[in-house]
Amino acid sequence: MNNTLGVVINRLSIGFLFAILYQVVVATATYVLSIPLTGNISDLFLGIKKADSEGILLISWWVISTVIITIISLIIVKHKQYFSIYKNEKHIEIPPKISLITIIVVGSVISFMFFLMDSVIGLFATNTASDVQAIYESALTGNFVPLYLSILFSILTGFIIVGVSAKTSSVSKITKDFRVDNIHHLSRLLSKKNSKRATMTDTIGLRPGALVHIGEKKVENVRIDLIEYDEKNITEIKDASIENCLESKNKLNVSWINIIGVHDPHTIEKFGNAFGVHPLHQANIMNTELRPSIEFYEDYIFLMLKMPHFNEQTGKIELEQISFFISEHHLLTFQEIEADFFDQIRKRLRENIGKIRKSETDYLGYVLLDAIIDSYFLVLEKISDISENLEDELMVNPTPKTLHTLQFLKRQMILLRKSIWPAREVLDNLQRNQTPLIHDETKTYLRDVYNHVIQVIDTTEGLRDVVGSLLDTYLSSLSNKMNEVMKTLTVIASIFIPITFIAGVYGTNFDYIPELSWSGSYFVMIGVMATIVIIMLGWFKKRKWIFT
Repeated sequence: MNNTLGVVINRLSIGFLFAILYQVVVATATYVLSIPLTGNISDLFLGIKKADSEGILLISWWVISTVIITIISLIIVKHKQYFSIYKNEKHIEIPPKISLITIIVVGSVISFMFFLMDSVIGLFATNTASDVQAIYESALTGNFVPLYLSILFSILTGFIIVGVSAKTSSVSKITKDFRVDNIHHLSRLLSKKNSKRATMTDTIGLRPGALVHIGEKKVENVRIDLIEYDEKNITEIKDASIENCLESKNKLNVSWINIIGVHDPHTIEKFGNAFGVHPLHQANIMNTELRPSIEFYEDYIFLMLKMPHFNEQTGKIELEQISFFISEHHLLTFQEIEADFFDQIRKRLRENIGKIRKSETDYLGYVLLDAIIDSYFLVLEKISDISENLEDELMVNPTPKTLHTLQFLKRQMILLRKSIWPAREVLDNLQRNQTPLIHDETKTYLRDVYNHVIQVIDTTEGLRDVVGSLLDTYLSSLSNKMNEVMKTLTVIASIFIPITFIAGVYGTNFDYIPELSWSGSYFVMIGVMATIVIIMLGWFKKRKWIFT
């Protein structure tokens, strides 16, 4: 109750501050321009109606005043802890960059609210130079309706402006620059039907090995990075051409070709044909919705894994499919996006740290696989932090938003589980298969990666159980809240049952009730009622039903 009253008082103070600033801006502009102005949307309508120089001035004034009042209002809301009477209300974060749409929305709301207030006050007060003067003159004559209306509109305006301002962060994410990609993003949010993303159904009826990109196109242009090395020398070419990569095919050193972007069938086909990749595997590279898998051939190993990325802005886990082609002297990796966890590996290659430059492609493949599995630990750590915060929130004040977060987190854990469980099978087959492309020494390291996969699975299952228990805790917290409410209502009802009975007895219409003629019977009845209430409260307290 205290919190609600404090919030209402804060909105009243903010609304009055808006009204004062509004009157100051209007009075100043009226004096400077020598035109009777209102500062609300009626200036715009009047300017459109006149359609002359004065009309253009009125329209310009409405636009300028809207921007000025909006900026001032947002500053007040952002720093409202200096204007708020009730200091326990949480500070509302307003982003430092306010979009054009935000200014239009907030300004239009303020302008319309003042127009509405002018119109309603005009029904109860004589039109004067300003609303403040109308309220003052009406109050002197005993008419307090304009004052009450101004208080009501101030509270409403305060709530509306604070509410709209609190949503500007989500608006700014969409409208921050008004570029073409923002409009495309907005259209995708409004309608998923316009998406050109291909799905598995688009491959129905096609020949086996047809190169069709399945999934979302995450980069515009395909980029190729080439690293060639041996124990003494290393050559690194960023944004290499296909010809540069094909030249390395006949070299005996180790070549790591990293292709970023799997949507171009021409690139996939050219690399696949040049290095002898089976057409079905070429098609699998372009299908980003497949589960992790591994295939062994005489002269190469083909495997696919999922690399998780945690999006800090949306809180989502985004899975990237990475395909490996491991041969005797060449390692081809196909990524969907540029971001990865391989920078430390590239640094080790450049600075010749460890045994990576002394080993062959199987060891390089192990190092890359180990980086992918380790990336799961980073994502799980993020999820663990979120779950801990949710647990604290559940103990203090669970809300419907908490339930939405729990459900969202549950879906993310399912997504992680679907990607890491098949990886266990991939790593197990890789370390057990008797292929000449994987040396026995490298298999020892692969067993360590396999153990990491088991650890990731255990952590994932543990977090799934935690998220599931958080959902039970949320339901229990709601049940406990409901029980507290029901207990309070039951105590109140129990107290009033006996005294309601007494009042009901003496409220009957019998002609003869002896004690009604007693001079002190009323006070005796009140005393009995009070005694019953005190006895019941004491009994409830003794049973620890209240005041615990």
